[in-house]
Amino acid sequence: MKDETRRKIDKAVKISLIIAGLLLICNDIYWRWHGGSGTQADNNVNRTMESIQRANKSAGSEVESGRREIETAEEHVNRTADAIKRSEEAARFNARSTDELQALISECKGIVEAQRELIREVEAANGIGAPKGKEG
Repeated sequence: MKDETRRKIDKAVKISLIIAGLLLICNDIYWRWHGGSGTQADNNVNRTMESIQRANKSAGSEVESGRREIETAEEHVNRTADAIKRSEEAARFNARSTDELQALISECKGIVEAQRELIREVEAANGIGAPKGKEG
């Protein structure tokens, strides 16, 4: 019996080792399967987060760029408004100057006409030039 018991024990140990090996292989396959899919899910989440962060940075850059463009446009608008104001003032000044020049020109025409009349009278009084009714 001693040999038979030993053989039974050896057989039981061998079967136990085979079962333990199979269990270890199944356990390894299980964890690789679920661990891999979990890692892949984690990788997908990480890639999604990185994509969202890049999009957020890009949007932030676009907002900053838009803010700078708006500030530049406001400066242009302010300079344009100042230029329009100066142009309006120059136009008013020029209109006054034109009115004053027209008055001065009219006054000068009157003086020239008066001087011509005076010259005609002096010529007529001295008997020089054409008589008043025969001017050309």
